[in-house]
Parts: sequence; C-alpha cells; structure tokens
Amino acid sequence: MDNQTLSQRLDRIIAEVLAQSVVQKNVRVVVTGEDIASLPQTLSCLVALEQAGYQLWASFSHSASRSALKSACTDALSQRGSRAGFDRSPPYYEALYLPALSVNSMSKIALGIRDNLASEAVFQALQQRKPIIATLHPHCVDSALPLPLLSRLEGYAQVLKSYGIALSGKRAAHARLVSGSQTIPATAPPVAGKKRLITLRDIRLLATGTALRVDNNTLITPAARDEIQRRNLTVIHG
Repeated sequence: MDNQTLSQRLDRIIAEVLAQSVVQKNVRVVVTGEDIASLPQTLSCLVALEQAGYQLWASFSHSASRSALKSACTDALSQRGSRAGFDRSPPYYEALYLPALSVNSMSKIALGIRDNLASEAVFQALQQRKPIIATLHPHCVDSALPLPLLSRLEGYAQVLKSYGIALSGKRAAHARLVSGSQTIPATAPPVAGKKRLITLRDIRLLATGTALRVDNNTLITPAARDEIQRRNLTVIHG
C-alpha cells in the first residue's frame, strides 16, 4: 500500500470517528389526542426532524396511548427505519416538540393546568428555558365551530405564544390576530375570519353588546343582520 492510499484511508477513518463522537441532538416529543386522522401530519413532522439529524424521544398522552394512535405511530416510524426512542425521556434534550397538539392539551397549557403529560412537559421545558414548538391539531382551527368558541381557542393559541411557544404550520387560519397584542383579553371581538357565512344561529350565540370581526367577503344573512341590529352588536370588517 503506497503512502497516498494509506493517507486517504486514515483521513476517512478519522472523519468517521469524529462524526461518531459528535453529541447527538435530542428532541423530546409528546404526542397528544386520539384522532388517527392526525397521524400523517405527525409522521411528516417527525420524519423531517430525523432527516435533519435529531434523535427523537417520543411519549404518548393517556388518550393517545389508549387509542390506536400510539401503535399506528410507532409501527409507521419503525417501518421507515426510525431510530426514535419510545416512552422514555432523554436525560438531556435540546427542545420539546408537540405535533398535532390537541384542543384539550392546548387549553390546559394556556390555563396553567398541570395534570396531563403534555402540560407537565411544557412546564418542565419552560422552567429549564428550553425551546418549545407545537403544531396545532386541525380541531383547534376548525372554522365550522361557533364564533365564541373560535375566539376562545384563538385566545388560547395567543397565550401559548406569550409563553414563548412557537406555533408552526397552518395556525389559526380562521382568525385575524389582534395587531400588536400578545394575548387576547376576554373582551376581544370574536373573529370569523375564513367563515364565509354568518347565520342567525351564529349571532344568537354572542353576548349582547359584543363586537364581531369578519372578513370583507363574509356574507351575513338578512336574519342575522336583523339580530345584530336588534341586539346592538358591532360588526368590524377587515
């Protein structure tokens, strides 16, 4: 073996040893809810993290563990050759990730209720000043929900942002955020956003004197307009 070949082989071996000695970046993952329809979104996010070089440590909430979501998720990741660890938390991790965060867990985190896996994991990560990323479940941004409930869920999302939690993906597609505000007070106008039709039923759910924010192209039925006028509600366009 000549000197050049030997040198090249040594260079390769040294590079391989150095690559193996790099400290692995750990991400703690908490999967919530029981909706199997959220699995494709969850898998795409987890696979992307692994492809970026992160070691995943996944735990499942009580509802996820009792449903088919846990087994479907672990089986799908195994079939993809995932190196993720399950039902264990690493001694050290760089960030916490909550894919397809359920309405229940989002609400509890926003309200400071520390009685489930997701909220406990968030509180621990906040105490340790670790980055937290969450992708909201589609149920959190369902424009078919009544306007007051949409407003409440949007308020919870804003509270999570005020904690420093980064909300990724298609967040709050139903709502226009209150400009310059990090939290939404209880008196903030309910938002209609992408809701294309406001009916009498929607208006009857609102409290008297409420201001309602809608897009410029949102349609309001004649009966709904009459109810708005009768109850002295304010409609804010745009």
